[in-house]
Amino acid sequence: MKMVVVVFMFTFIFVLSGCQTNKNYPTFEGRIINVEESYIIVEPFEDEEIRRSGSEVSIRVEDDLNFQVGDEVRVTHDGPIMESFPLQINLIEIERTK
Repeated sequence: MKMVVVVFMFTFIFVLSGCQTNKNYPTFEGRIINVEESYIIVEPFEDEEIRRSGSEVSIRVEDDLNFQVGDEVRVTHDGPIMESFPLQINLIEIERTK
């Protein structure tokens, strides 16, 4: 009986640890240099790590976000960077900083 309880406890703890949603997604800041209907192009600031991969990032956005060329933004993405020109990422969140 004790063995069943111990196995149940370990299984329960394992399942709960897999439900953790607090992830640390990568972010960068930059300036919008192009706005199209379904995407924007962001030029990351010089000190951002993503600049090692490229100087421009294409980001799909919803039409109703109303970004303009020159807006400064903070971009949160899921991590993988598609090595094309411009770079491409999967957006988690974007917010204006200025």
